[in-house]
Amino acid sequence: MRLLLAAALLTAPSSALALDPSWTGTWRGVLHNLPGKPDAERIDVVFEAGKLPEREGECATWRTRYLHGAETRHLKDYRLCRLAGEGEYTVDEGDGIRLPTRLLGDTLYSIFKYDDHLLTVITRKRGEILEQEIISATDQPAGKGVVTLHPRSIQRLTLGRAEP
Repeated sequence: MRLLLAAALLTAPSSALALDPSWTGTWRGVLHNLPGKPDAERIDVVFEAGKLPEREGECATWRTRYLHGAETRHLKDYRLCRLAGEGEYTVDEGDGIRLPTRLLGDTLYSIFKYDDHLLTVITRKRGEILEQEIISATDQPAGKGVVTLHPRSIQRLTLGRAEP
């Protein structure tokens, strides 16, 4: 099974290993936290993707604003940068934090640890909808065989295009 997956990745056409320019633009939607709290306030989100990087070293705006009404409650002012390999990117959060990110098929994946949490960020575009899920699990020390991780939460964004 692993050989089939590796072979599929190695034989993928290079055009499939770069983000589609249609990701560029401003997107709006709502953040949903799972499990949710019954009295949780609505969090509106505006996501901006600048002109996507085409060559190694180029970066694009990759900014997310979390709103309460018209007021920005939290800002993730990141950059998406292209690396040398096909489908290889990094999300530059600033302050020296760079998250390796890979395009597999039509989906961007980033996996990292923060304190005792393992986080997986999955971002994909389906038609005119941009979706992002951040899955959080409690990290466990590595060992031989299967090591299970307990899922804690999911943050889900479903965004529609606001501006090209």
